Amino acid sequence: MNDLKTQLEKVFKKVDIPVNNLNRFITFIETLKEWNKHITLISKREENILNHLVAPSLLFFKFFRDENLKIVDIGSGAGFPALVLKIYKPTLDITMIESNSKKCGYLNYICAKFGYKCNVINNRIEELKEIMECNVVTVRGLKINKTMLEKIKGVIDSVYLFHVTSKNNQIDLPLENELIFKNHSAKLYKL
Repeated sequence: MNDLKTQLEKVFKKVDIPVNNLNRFITFIETLKEWNKHITLISKREENILNHLVAPSLLFFKFFRDENLKIVDIGSGAGFPALVLKIYKPTLDITMIESNSKKCGYLNYICAKFGYKCNVINNRIEELKEIMECNVVTVRGLKINKTMLEKIKGVIDSVYLFHVTSKNNQIDLPLENELIFKNHSAKLYKL
């Protein structure tokens, strides 16, 4: 546990944001590892959870400081970046959209464990009918082509898109800012 705490402190230093809620991050990562033994939440190549998943998610806070943002996360999976954002700033209003019911079970479990009020929607973005309003749409690891972008714009009314992806993955939108962490890129687009 102390080793994980030290590693987390280094991650916060590397992304240059203040350390916050370390014990919850430790619990989150330990729970993720335990659940990942039974259902695939993250792939083997992402086993360096801190550098591949947590740190790039935390780059969000280099763009946004507001405590009361409303966020819709698409393809939430194991909670990156959505749960990382919620753990760091519990006041954020987060809706997670995930099509895999087992992953939704995990997301609901973590939210309940921490007493977080989050909306977890077990559906695909293209099947949603109701328009959702938010300040920021977050997406990690999904390739967003023109069709996907149209689907997002069709059901989510937002100002920004925060996309954690590989460095060379670009979207046909105005790029507001980009931060690089190792092989990952956090890109902020204007929708």
